[in-house]
Amino acid sequence: MRSHTAALIVMASTARIPLLTPLVTRFTDEPCVESATVGGVCCTLVRPQAKEARGTIVFLNGGTRLGCNHPAVQRLVRGMGRIGCLVVAPELPGLKDGELTPATLEAAVEAASAAAATAPNGRIVLFGVSAGASLGLLAAADPSLEGRVSTVVAIAPWAELDSIVRMATTGFYAEARRETTPLVHHFVAISLRAAVGPERDSRAVNELLANSDPQRFDVLRAALPSEIGAVLEQLSPLRVAGRLDVSVELVSAADDGYFPLAEAEKLATALPNARLTVTSLLDHVRLRPAMRVRELVRFSRFTARSFAAAVTATKKQRRAAQPLRFLTVGAVGYAVSVLAFAAIYTAGTPYVIASGAAYLLANALMYIGNRYFTFRLGHKGFWTGYARYLAVGLLIAGLNASLLTALVEGAGVDPRIGQAVALLLVTPPAFLLFKRWTFKLQSA
Repeated sequence: MRSHTAALIVMASTARIPLLTPLVTRFTDEPCVESATVGGVCCTLVRPQAKEARGTIVFLNGGTRLGCNHPAVQRLVRGMGRIGCLVVAPELPGLKDGELTPATLEAAVEAASAAAATAPNGRIVLFGVSAGASLGLLAAADPSLEGRVSTVVAIAPWAELDSIVRMATTGFYAEARRETTPLVHHFVAISLRAAVGPERDSRAVNELLANSDPQRFDVLRAALPSEIGAVLEQLSPLRVAGRLDVSVELVSAADDGYFPLAEAEKLATALPNARLTVTSLLDHVRLRPAMRVRELVRFSRFTARSFAAAVTATKKQRRAAQPLRFLTVGAVGYAVSVLAFAAIYTAGTPYVIASGAAYLLANALMYIGNRYFTFRLGHKGFWTGYARYLAVGLLIAGLNASLLTALVEGAGVDPRIGQAVALLLVTPPAFLLFKRWTFKLQSA
């Protein structure tokens, strides 16, 4: 399925478009919806009718009393199921009550990590709306999800919680008057009180929440307990944006009534690989009915990019191509290893030492090839990955040397021929170790 077709199906499922929605309902399979526990978190699980999901999407909701049972959320995740994706929608603690704490983020990370462990290629799309959008960006930067997220889709996120607290309490944003919905003030109040805890003195929090003078905000903010400052920093995605090396699709309305467009613009500037779509088709996170052709085209392109990784990057034929790409890289490494061994051995080095040196030389070159060509990973975690790759390389080098010794000493094979044979024998276990441990990719 092409990403533009997937986008059309999801939009028609979500927005109830005349003629198109009935057609999508008629000609696509209704997914199976069930409740499940994923990573210790209660989730809504949407499974496609197809035997094998094209990809896995972790949907992170915003704050709403109905949680994932909200009709708009149900239409959206079912639409994702109609395009053949497995959708995991965790019911994050506190969000139903408008409360955001580090435990909310921790639950998002746990659910996403568990979903990635069973995803077709070990990678997921994080798709978040409102508070869930910011949580998705923060979760993607967690070390446990390194190399396991292909795309983050963030609809109407915030960048810095301090700015949102200032706006909610004083009605000012970046020194300019900026009114917001009372729901944002409620969200800020509940979250700050949760951060200070029931047993601590909350007078500083209450004074900040009661203040409407922007001139006093900084003084009152500085008087808050230090743990609240730490929580506000921890839950601000701008903090991690610079090191988030995954594709990020941002979208926001120019007149968003909750979080200013400037918040998404901050993230777009700080993120290494982000694209921001500004649209009039959104009322915060809900689609507005409109017939502006240019806006529809822009938004449909954003939606297509959002689902591209889920419907194309995890197809069975691309997974099946991994061993072939591994063998291609291995063939180059094989040639380098054999030639290097011949040169080192001919120079008078004992064959066991020559074998290890030649293999480790080829190992370094193959790491680059396998990281960027075989498994298509980004720059994030390059040196950590190389440390694991080198550890596996040392193990394989030892196995290779043992096989070579057996061939030379036991069978009387010429060391140059024995090296070539030994390398062929260690290739299958090397592939499994490199894939499952070095690059942390699991089979479907």
